[in-house]
Amino acid sequence: MGGATARQLPHPALSRDRLTLEVKAQVTRVVMDGCRAVGVDYVRNGKRLTARARREVILSAGAINSPQLLMLSGIGPAEELAQHDIAVRVPLAGVGKNLQDHAAALILYGRSSPGPVHRNMRLDRLALELGRGYLFGTGFTTELPGGITAFLKTNAHEALPDTQLLFIAGPLGAKPYLPLQPGFADGFACRIVLLRPESRGSVSLASADPLAHPHIRQKLLATDRDWSTMRNAIALFRDIARQRAIAPFIAAELGPLAAVRNDKQLEHVVRTTAVTAHHPAGTCRMGTDPVAVVDPELRVHGTEGLRVVDASVFPDLIGGNINAAVVMIAERASDLMRGRAKPLSHL
Repeated sequence: MGGATARQLPHPALSRDRLTLEVKAQVTRVVMDGCRAVGVDYVRNGKRLTARARREVILSAGAINSPQLLMLSGIGPAEELAQHDIAVRVPLAGVGKNLQDHAAALILYGRSSPGPVHRNMRLDRLALELGRGYLFGTGFTTELPGGITAFLKTNAHEALPDTQLLFIAGPLGAKPYLPLQPGFADGFACRIVLLRPESRGSVSLASADPLAHPHIRQKLLATDRDWSTMRNAIALFRDIARQRAIAPFIAAELGPLAAVRNDKQLEHVVRTTAVTAHHPAGTCRMGTDPVAVVDPELRVHGTEGLRVVDASVFPDLIGGNINAAVVMIAERASDLMRGRAKPLSHL
């Protein structure tokens, strides 16, 4: 959860008598009575504890840990659970499947002359800017050098943008430096993000030990279409970088992509250096088909008193940052649990 979201949503509610927040705790499984969720087991300060639920258990552990917890609780693909000697309570083949994320490639440039980030990172200037930001909420330290973004189509015939450009206005190695020193080599970058991937990965158990990390298989850029879109998106940004609004600021392209001379080299470099935009989703997807995990009201199929409320319920990845969509799902879940939700046909 982002800092702004935390300040606006859970923090104002922490003073309520009926709310208890446990920190530095890890849930290890959902406690089931037959097919009904009745609580959760968790570990805190080395002690094994149980929290009981009168009505419902709400699982909001994210696209990685929500499917892991379901499987540890006996809810998931029967064959996989059997491999770890976990008794099957509810066989759900789709748990942990359908993992999606936004793959991203990075293009780096050296600046032809130092810019605002370099200038303001000199220690004497930075100290003044820190005071200005703390006292008045303005200035260099209150502005992240990464607020410029664009949603573009690599193919004009597409109905929706398939690429996001995340501009980074300073070099990744920027750090404070003393006066009379040259400081770091200045530059900027662009993270090129594939918005609507076809590729699907998975989350699976590595062990029945709830403290063991699960296996995460991203399978980024696994389809021809995904790779073609990424290749076209890189070409699109390079064309933007040649325009007169940006070109005068560029001394040279840097990084692994700078040495690429053909499509084969490009594909190799991108596949070995690609990262994600940290938007994992889809591993407990919503639907009514046999491999769906939750129904349209976020209830886990085949169970009672158990819902999943996080990005894992996305059937498909949205074409942008997922935070707002996750908040929307949480608000919808709140209305559903309180009996205040309007039918979807009225939304």
